[in-house]
Amino acid sequence: MINLKPLLQFKQQILATILLVYHILVWSTPDPKLQLALSFILYGLFLLWQPLWDKDTQIKRLPAALGLGLFFLTLTFFSPKEALLFFGLILLGLFGSRLLSQAGFRSFDLLALVIVTLEMAVGLIPDTFAQIELPIQFADYMQTIILIPVLLFFFAPNPSQNLPAGSQVDLMHGLLATTLIFIVLLGGIVINLLYHVDYLDGLLLTVFIVSTLTIGISWIWNPGVGYSGIGVLWNRYAMTIGGPFETWINTLTTLIEEHFLTPKEYLEAASDHLVENNWLNGIQWNFENHNILSGEKKGILLAHSMASETSVDLYFKSNPGAALEHHTILLIRMAYQFYLAKLNQEKMRAQEHIATIHHTGARLTHDIRNILQSVKTSLDILNMGQDQDKRQKLLQTNLLQISGRLENTLNKLRVPKLNTQIILSDCEQWMDKLEEQHQSSPKIVFHRDIEHNVPVPIDLFDSVADNLINNAIRKSSAKRVDIRLLSQANILMLSVCDDGSVVKESIEESLFKQPVSSGAGMGIGLYQSSIMARAFNFELELSENEPGKVCFSLFQHQADLTG
Repeated sequence: MINLKPLLQFKQQILATILLVYHILVWSTPDPKLQLALSFILYGLFLLWQPLWDKDTQIKRLPAALGLGLFFLTLTFFSPKEALLFFGLILLGLFGSRLLSQAGFRSFDLLALVIVTLEMAVGLIPDTFAQIELPIQFADYMQTIILIPVLLFFFAPNPSQNLPAGSQVDLMHGLLATTLIFIVLLGGIVINLLYHVDYLDGLLLTVFIVSTLTIGISWIWNPGVGYSGIGVLWNRYAMTIGGPFETWINTLTTLIEEHFLTPKEYLEAASDHLVENNWLNGIQWNFENHNILSGEKKGILLAHSMASETSVDLYFKSNPGAALEHHTILLIRMAYQFYLAKLNQEKMRAQEHIATIHHTGARLTHDIRNILQSVKTSLDILNMGQDQDKRQKLLQTNLLQISGRLENTLNKLRVPKLNTQIILSDCEQWMDKLEEQHQSSPKIVFHRDIEHNVPVPIDLFDSVADNLINNAIRKSSAKRVDIRLLSQANILMLSVCDDGSVVKESIEESLFKQPVSSGAGMGIGLYQSSIMARAFNFELELSENEPGKVCFSLFQHQADLTG
C-alpha cells in the first residue's frame, strides 16, 4: 500500500497541481477518455488537499461519502463541462471560506479564487453555452495568462501542519463568496442571452452592479459616524439570553455558590437541571467507586470519556445531530470542571484545618519546651554553690515564671477571649527581670545601652527574648550568648547574638514567613514571634548571619510612633 501521508505537508503544491489539472480539463481535453482519467486525478488530489476534515480521521458516514463520489463520477461521465463548473463552485467556496482565517496565506487563496473564476468565466461558460462567443485571440491569450499564476503556486510556502482542519474553514464566508461569484457569472449569461449584449460587457456590467450592491450593503451594515447600522440589530437578535444553554450555565454558576452542597450533590443537582431539557432522557456519571444517575436510561446512548476512570453516558430522546451532540458534551464538561473545583475546595479546607492543628500543636510544643528549659534552670539553681537564701529566692522566681508559662499555655487551649490590655514596663526594669531569670547560665552576657528609659510591651519582649535565648542556648556550637537592649532617641532594639554556626540559606529564605524545620529550633516560635512583633508595630529580623556571629534583632524606629 502506498503511504501518502508524507505528501500532505505540501498542501500548496497539491493545490497547484489541482489548478493545473483543472486548467487542462477546461482548455485542452477533447478526448472523453482522457477527460475522465484526468477527472479521477483531479478528485483524488482534491481529497488530499481539502481542508474540511483531518486526513487521519476515519469517515463516520461512509455511505454518504460514497454516494457523493458516485454522483460526481456520473456527472463527469455524462456532463463533463457541468461537472467542472460544479467542482469550480466548490473550490470557490473553500477559497472564500479561508480568506479571513489564514492571514499569512490570504494572498494565495485570493489568487486561487481569481484563477478559478477566470477559468469558469472565460473557459467553461462559453463552451457550455453555444450562444456565447468570445474572440479567438482573447481566449488564447487568457489561457496563457491564467497558466502563469498557476505555475507560481508550485513555489508557494506551505502552512503549518499543527492547525486542525476544521479551524481553516468558515462556512458562511464560503457560501457568501460562492453566491456572489455565481451571481456575477449568471448575470453575464442572462444579459448576453436576453439582451444580446456582448458576453464580456455583460460580465463587467454584472461585476459593477454586484460590487456596488455589496459596498452599499456593507455600509448599511456598519455605517460608522455615530450610527449603529443593521449589524448591531443583528447582534442583538443573535446574542439572545434565556435559551436552554444559557439557563443551564446560569444554573451551574448558581449551584457552585451553594457552599453546603457536597461535590456529589452538586453534580446530581446540575444533571437534574440538564435532564429537564426536552432532548435528553437521562445522564449517568460513571466514577471509579460510584455512579450518579439523573433521569431515565432509555433512548439513544452516547458515551463520552471525561478522564482515565471517569465517563458519562448521555441518553437522547432522538438522534441529536452533530451540533446538539457537541453542545451537550460542552455543557457536560463544564459541569465536570465545576465538580472538580468543588473537590479541590474540600481538599483545601481539609488542608487548612490540618495546618491550623499543626501550627497550634507546634506552638504549644514550643511553649512546653520553654517550660522544660525553665525546669532545668531550676535544677541548676539547686546545684549552685551559693548560700541557701539566695538559691531559695532564685528558685522561687523561677518557679513563678514556670507557673506563669503553664498558665499561658493552658489559656491557649481554652476559648479565646478578646483582650486589648497591653502591659508595659520600662527598659531598666525589664532588663533587671531578664538578668535575674538567666543569672544561673554562665554563657549569657547582658549589655545595656539605655539613653531613654521608655516603656516596652512585656508580652512581646518576654516571648521574643525567651524564644531567641533558648534557640541560642540549644546550639551545640554556641559558647557565648550576648543580649543587648538599645534604647536611643531614634530606635528601640533588643538583639540576641551567639558565636555558633550560621543559619542555613535554605532556612533563612523562609524564616519569619512560615514555620521551618531546622532540627534545632527556629521554627514555629520565630514565625509566631514575627507575627506578634508586627502586631505591636515592631520588626523581627536576622540582622547578622556570619560564622561566629549570628544575631536576631527586635526593633522599632521611634519615628514610627511619632509619624
